[in-house]
Amino acid sequence: SIEDIAVVGGGFIGVEVAENLRLANKNVSLIEAQDQIMAPFDYDMAQILHKEMMDKGINLILSDGVQKINSDSVELQSGKKVDAKVVVMAIGVSPETKLAVDAGLEIGETRSIKVDHNYLTNDKDIYAVGDAIEVYNRLTHKPSRLALAGPAQRQARAAADHMYGKAHRNNGVIGSSVVQIFDIGAASTGLNEKQAKSAGINYDIVYTIPGDKVGLMPESNPMHFKLLYEYPTGKILGAQAIGKGNVDKRVDVIATMILMGGTLEDLKELELCYAPLFGTAKDVVNHTALVGLNLLNGAFKQVPVTKVRELVENDEFIIDVREEDEYAEGHLKNAVNIPLSQLRKRLDEIPKDRAVYLHCRSSQRSYNAVMALQNLGYDNVVNISGSYLGICCYEYFQDQVTDREKIVTEYNFN
Repeated sequence: SIEDIAVVGGGFIGVEVAENLRLANKNVSLIEAQDQIMAPFDYDMAQILHKEMMDKGINLILSDGVQKINSDSVELQSGKKVDAKVVVMAIGVSPETKLAVDAGLEIGETRSIKVDHNYLTNDKDIYAVGDAIEVYNRLTHKPSRLALAGPAQRQARAAADHMYGKAHRNNGVIGSSVVQIFDIGAASTGLNEKQAKSAGINYDIVYTIPGDKVGLMPESNPMHFKLLYEYPTGKILGAQAIGKGNVDKRVDVIATMILMGGTLEDLKELELCYAPLFGTAKDVVNHTALVGLNLLNGAFKQVPVTKVRELVENDEFIIDVREEDEYAEGHLKNAVNIPLSQLRKRLDEIPKDRAVYLHCRSSQRSYNAVMALQNLGYDNVVNISGSYLGICCYEYFQDQVTDREKIVTEYNFN
């Protein structure tokens, strides 16, 4: 009979519990002290997840922690009250190492049980695997913790092999995961931007939104795909994928490439399965690698969706190269509409003495426009990564929960 439920914590468990309670027609509030849910994803990608939860009726509260739990409400640190007669705590756990400490086992710098290559502790008769151990991150080259079932299963197998004298190759971990949030899947592997910065790795990003299968297929949908690569080597560091299609397939490809030490060149040439029902002839990952190589080789410049609000507020010169009917359905408030089909006829409207930013729906046509203008002598043109679709997804949630002014006339998510 209870209708109002609060879930505290925006990680895997909290998000999945909130979704299932909402599907049971409960009034659900999800409270997260950080500024986003799902820490494996970067802030820009998490906005897509925030929108999905809001659209499905979850009262999503971010950047606010729990101060007090009452019999029929939760008081937040901001002073707000959230109606709730049931509270689910999903705030994560730390390794329980008391037994290990009492047994004289060494604890690592992450406060987890320290193990060697074969998951043997400093006691030659005791092995340790799973969430409570310290593992080696093959990308940051530092000790870390990783509470995932797949690595834990392989650790157990490796420990058993060592007990029987079988050799084991310890590859370290990269952290690959996937979650379903209502109608969309979200998968990630390797490093995100926060982790790359923390590790001091020089990196760049590619953000593309290709179709997950051939456009004429009835279930074709955009897939938001973000790839991190090392600069200047092009070595692949990580990826995040969000969409209604097979995000796990794409991210599993990237996880494999990371294990093999793959680069953008390798990813570009990767031969994958294709049929219109399953994907596109140039798969999402191939497409993204091609864009990444263009960036790595300096073919064009880009600016991320995270910077677009600043561009609009500073009244920078922005060109929307979509067709007039698309522009009429929604556009950036200060954007000038010069369709790609009219570009060469309207060059006199494009300045050469200031930066010019271009976008379309998903950055393909604006890329074509950037390249055409560069060939005509414009060295001041910049492509907006993610373009209008990415901008709308990034801006939407904060627009709804704050009183800030929108930078778009209408949203477009298709």
